[in-house]
This record gives sequence, structure tokens and C-alpha cells, in this order.
Amino acid sequence: MTGGKSDVFWINHLLRRAGFGVTPRELKRYVALGYDGTVNELLNPENVDNMQLEESIKQQDFDYTAINDLKRWWIYRMAFTRCPLEEKMTLFWHGHFATSDRKVNNAYAMYGQNMLFRKHALGNFHEILYNASKDPAMILWLDNQQNRKGKPNENYAREIMELFTLGIGNYSEQDIKEAARAFTGWQTLPSGFFFNQRQHDYGAKTVLGVSGNLNGDDVVAILVKQKETSKFLATKLIKYFAFDDPDPAMVSRIADVYMTSKYNMRKVVRAILTDPAFLSERAFHAKIKSPAELVIGSLKTLQIRKLDGDLPMTMARMGQDLLMPPNVKGWDGGTAWIATDTMMERFNFANRVTTTKFSEMSKFSSAQEIVDNQGLTSAGKLVDYFLDLLVDADVPASTRAKLVSYVSSDLSGKPVSNIPDEKTLDAKLRGLVHLIMTLPTYQLA
Repeated sequence: MTGGKSDVFWINHLLRRAGFGVTPRELKRYVALGYDGTVNELLNPENVDNMQLEESIKQQDFDYTAINDLKRWWIYRMAFTRCPLEEKMTLFWHGHFATSDRKVNNAYAMYGQNMLFRKHALGNFHEILYNASKDPAMILWLDNQQNRKGKPNENYAREIMELFTLGIGNYSEQDIKEAARAFTGWQTLPSGFFFNQRQHDYGAKTVLGVSGNLNGDDVVAILVKQKETSKFLATKLIKYFAFDDPDPAMVSRIADVYMTSKYNMRKVVRAILTDPAFLSERAFHAKIKSPAELVIGSLKTLQIRKLDGDLPMTMARMGQDLLMPPNVKGWDGGTAWIATDTMMERFNFANRVTTTKFSEMSKFSSAQEIVDNQGLTSAGKLVDYFLDLLVDADVPASTRAKLVSYVSSDLSGKPVSNIPDEKTLDAKLRGLVHLIMTLPTYQLA
């Protein structure tokens, strides 16, 4: 692989970006598949047996009409699915078509939208946009319920161009007015989408130079085929998976795949995950973990099976309240994840995780079992094991030296040649994991 790094190195990188990290057991299976085989499995979730997750979810008895239960349900899916890219793309579409239950005020409608994004996670963008436009939660969120003949509401028409397809500067105010007329009568009932013929404007319209008796279906078809849409989506997806500052050449490569594949998102995402730029030092540890990536990734890496009920609120305090994005643009991501208050929440989470009993935190029953099982016969080996596990050993030599010094001392801080008892070993391992989880590198995906 690139830069002389091993398959294991890049598969770890892949699974942080195309998923939420990986357990040691999962990593072993993916390494056996190789990088290309792992990409193929991730991109074809329909070929993966995920019934164990579905059966486990049934046993949890989540209430899909209660928003807090719905958040817990989604975190559970992200943590235990065998189809991580499917969930990662569901999260992408949630941020792209940012819809908040604060306004929708209907948890079951939000559940339906979430299932819609999962169903079309790697599908055709034409189908995704068409179904999102008819989605009850979206109709309520962007006020298309009030979009009527003679009194068009422009909210959805504006956002479908500005945020979902073309991007700012690639349409006119007249295009928005005409598109709003095309979406008149697209409403929702408790039973789902409802086309109110009496409220639809059947007059002639012109959108992006296309004229006729256009309806919402026609506007969707016009928008998905625009070159500007291909570049807008390519840029956003590269930022999501690779790095925050994609160069024009890579955007062009990915945009071309969108156009030549007729909007096939599976092929677009494959092109990103196999692009030389994705498999480069530039992309490695180049993105700040979102709260979802930080929390779910920590659970997976440390093999924590018991998910506390307040994890949604933990993530919200870090800045990512699932199913309640801050505005129509969704979460800004990047450096916006890092602020004084949100960093404190990340450190509090690290402290919370490392006070968990080892019998609950991993497959090992004790600190001593970890040391014995992994053959960690020195402070240096102990530090290297956890640095490799948690941050791909990507720390300065000075940081490693300080961690070795920490492990090579007793509970009073006095240097010792070895760790003499179980109590001290337990405390040192917890402290070591906590220190690594608060390092700058641990905040990077």
C-alpha cells in the first residue's frame, strides 16, 4: 500500500472513515479480506448478514415514537452493525438533508426518514433526492405543507438548490420562485406523502432554462443532472471521508464518476475510498472526529458492549445532537467540533470510559489478563500496545517517553522497575488509556 504502510494500517484508516472504527476481532476479519475486499464488503451491505443486529434490536424494545429512544436505537445500530458504511452514509444523508425533530416534533416521522436514508444509503442520488422531497419529516421541516397554488412557500425550493444539489451561486431567485410553484401541493398526512391536486400550480414554469408544466419530479430530474450538482456532492463527500480541503483535481475526478455513472453513489464512494489521495499521508489523521465517531469508535476499540442510556446526551454536549442538527445546513464539522466546552465533554467521556470495569470494557476480565494475554512484559510494551490500539502509534517520541515514565511508577509517583500488584496495574492501565484518549491525536480520525 501507499507510503510503505501495511494493509492493516490502511484498513484501520478506512474503517475510521467508512465506519466508526473497528474492534480487534472485526479488524482480524477485515485484514483477511484485504483492503480491496474490505472496500467491496463495505460497499455492498445487502450481501452481509446483519440479522444478529436486527434480532438484538428487537430485544431492546426501543420506542420509535419517543425521540430519546430513537437516538439510543441509532447509536446501538452504529455500534453493533456489520454494515458500518451503510450507517456512516445514513449519518451523511442526515447531515446533508438536515432535518430536526425540534420542529418536526414527530419521532416516528424522523424514524421513517432515517430508514429512508439507510435504504438508499449507497443508491442512486436521483432516487434519494426524489424520496427525500416526498418525505413527511422533510415536508414539515421545510414548510412545504404550506406551499400552495397562488401562495408558494419557497423554503424547500431554496434549500434543494442551495444545500442539496447546486450550491450557492448556481441558480437565480427566479429559479427558486419557479421551482416553488412546481412543488406546490406536495404535502403530508399521518399516513404519509399526499399530493394535493387542488393546491398544485399546473401553469408553465422555467427552471434552469428548462420550460414546461413542471412538477416536483421534473425539478428533481433537472437538478440531479447538473454539473454543479456533481461538483457540490463530490466536494462534500470528499470532505466527509478524506480531508477538509480537497483539491480541484480530486473533486473533478469524483464529479466525473457521478456524471458517468448516472448518479450512482456506490460508485462515487468507491472512487473516493480507492483514490490515491485517500490512501496518502495527507489523508491520515487529517480529520477531527465527530462526536459520533469519537463515542462509537471508543466503544468499539475498547469492546464495550453495554451502552449507557445517556449516550445521546453525551454526544449532544459534544456538539452533535442526533436527529436535531442545529440548522438547515447541518453540522459544520471540522474545527467546529473543537471548543473549550466540547473538549471538556470529550475528556469527561474519556474519564467515564476508563473508570469502567475491565470486565465490562473488554473481553478481558482484569488488567492482569490483558498484560498476560498480550505478552506485555515491560512498561514500554504496555505503552506501545495501547498507543497502537488507540492512536495508530502516531505520537511524538517525547509523548511516548512520558507515558512510559508514568507506567514505570507506583501510585505515589515513585519510579519502580516493575508494577508489583494487581491494584497498581489496574490503576496504571486505566490512567494510561485515559491519558491517550485525551491526546490531540485521539481526536483525529
